[in-house]
Parts: sequence; structure tokens; C-alpha cells
Amino acid sequence: MIDKLKRLRPTYAEIDLPAFVRNIETARKHSETDVIAIIKANAYGHGELELAEYAYMHGNVTKFGVATILEAIILREHLGSGVSIFILGKVDEIFFQEVYEHQLILTVMDDDAAYSYDKFLKENGVTAEVSVKINTGMNRLGFSSDMSWYGFTSSYTNLRPIHVMSHLSSADSDKEWTEHQISEFSNFIRKNGIKCHTSLFNSAGICGYENKFSLSRPGIMLYGYVDGENDVKMDKVMRIFSRIVQVQQLKKGDAVSYNRRFFADKNMKIGVVPMGYADGYPRLLTNKSHVFVNGVRCPLVGTVCMDMFMVDLEGVNTEEEMTVEILGDNIDAKELADMAGTISYEILTGIQDRIPRIYMQQAEG
Repeated sequence: MIDKLKRLRPTYAEIDLPAFVRNIETARKHSETDVIAIIKANAYGHGELELAEYAYMHGNVTKFGVATILEAIILREHLGSGVSIFILGKVDEIFFQEVYEHQLILTVMDDDAAYSYDKFLKENGVTAEVSVKINTGMNRLGFSSDMSWYGFTSSYTNLRPIHVMSHLSSADSDKEWTEHQISEFSNFIRKNGIKCHTSLFNSAGICGYENKFSLSRPGIMLYGYVDGENDVKMDKVMRIFSRIVQVQQLKKGDAVSYNRRFFADKNMKIGVVPMGYADGYPRLLTNKSHVFVNGVRCPLVGTVCMDMFMVDLEGVNTEEEMTVEILGDNIDAKELADMAGTISYEILTGIQDRIPRIYMQQAEG
């Protein structure tokens, strides 16, 4: 079946499921807590349902974080009632019934949301577990850290807070500011006598600071990446391979691809790789990036197209089948991101569904 999937399209992604679980264990070890595994955005492009199921079955993960109600409902229907699912983004009140029916943990981050959900619950004569978000400097979502916890709990009596959270804005780049956020959140918990679960640390926080809270929320590190200076070792979960589908013989002076942005400075062979910006390979990598063809580093030449790009095949034996490593042991998402002027998150989450995913439960070989 795997061989057939690899022929479904010449370009495919291999997803290393055991590596995902190893990274979860690394997050637990460094945070010294249990984790809410963040699998929003289709598990950062890797496959929400497949990774969540494997982590639940083989990694003893029972807490997951997603961004939207749709992600949450799909996950609940797939995994059943044995896991806690935290919705970290905003949910419109017209979906409160679905939140309650699917036993999802809503994050309330302002009085409007708290009032609306509490009102819905009172009207239905029920209570519900919630997560409460505090703003300690990200200035995106959350109650002010000056909020009255007593006022919150006494006003919204049908909300049952089981988790209080905040979010680090710059743990990978600004130690002083991060320490400030840690202190502010710690002080909020202490002065209000918070007894439920608390979390602040994302991946960069886990890898760079001592965790003082009862949970952590690793995201990008679960997929093998983390920003900032640290010595935490993780395993890359996604690799992308393809093959050369045609070889073109160029003469000196010939141009390649749209807008003729590359000219051959000598006679040369180029190969066509069937992956393009519609698949998530950024057009910004035009004339910047490279791949490995049968282990040989091959620069990209010409404009990245919607469905393909071209590479210089100098040094490659073009008489044999040519396997292309687009993302893997020799080049990772961080390197592509640096060349494109973005972040590894954007590269990974941008890999589109038309790239088949092959889920590996053990290494090939």
C-alpha cells in the first residue's frame, strides 16, 4: 500500500509517528509536567487525526489543544471521550451547543465570552469546564492580569475553571521580557489562590526556562523544531520526497521558467520536480533554495511554478532513477524558512493536502 501511495503522486511526505511520541516525551522531560499537545492547523501540516490517535494510543497523551471548534469536533468524533480537548481560539456563541455536547473545553478570554457562555449554561441548567486566558504581555487575547478572580468565579457560577493559561510572546528571543511574563503570571496565580491547572510555556519556554506551572503546551517542538538557543534534541517528524519527472538539456544562454529569471551560463541539464507553490513550496524560494537528488546538492533554477520547480542536475547520474529529497535529513523546514524570509511554522503548515502523507510506524529498511 505504501508503494502505491508513493505512486499516487511523485511527491509525497513521510510522517514518522514514533518520532512524534519521542518529542512528546522530550517536552514532558524538560517541562517536568504533563502536556497539552498542540495539534492545531492539521498538526502543523502533519495530520491532526493520525498524530493525535498515535499519541493517544502509544504516548499516553490525553490532553490536546486546537484552535477552532471544527478541529475540536473532528478530533472528538475520531478519538471519543477519553481525551480532553482545549479550544484555544475564539468560538462564536452560536456554537455553544456544539461545544457543550461534544464536551469541549472552551477558552474564555474576556467578560463578553464568559458572560455569554455562562448565560447559555444557566439557561440549560448545566455547568461546563473552561480554560481561562490571562494576558501577561502578548496583547492578543486574554483577561487583564489585574482581573478579579473572585469577581469572575462569583459572577460566572456555571463556569468551572480547570485550567488558567497565558502565552509567552518572545521566549526564543528576549529572556528579560520572558522572565517578566513568568513573574506576572506567577503573581496572578499566587495572589488569587488559583488551585486548578496552570500553563504558560510554549515550545521555546519549555526548552529555555524552568517551568513553574502544572502543565505545558508544546507545539512546534513536537514536530522537531524550536527557535532560540538551547541544547534540546528533537526528531524531525516530516520528510518530503519526490523524483525527477523530466530532464531538459539547456544550451548556454537558455532561460528557465516564467519571466526568464534564470539563464544558463553554460550547457547544462536541469530536472523537473513536481512540487510547487500550490503544494506549499514558497515561490519566494525562486533561485534561492536547493534539494538533494540521489544525495547530490542541486540548486533550484528559475521561478517556482504552481505545480513544479526545476533544479540544476550537475553531478547527478541522469541515466538512473532520480530520488529528490525536498525536506529531510539534509535540508529541513528551518533552512527553507530562512531562505524564504519566514519561519519553520509557515513552511510546515503550508504543506497542502494534495501532497500524500504516508504514516510510518517504524523506520523503513
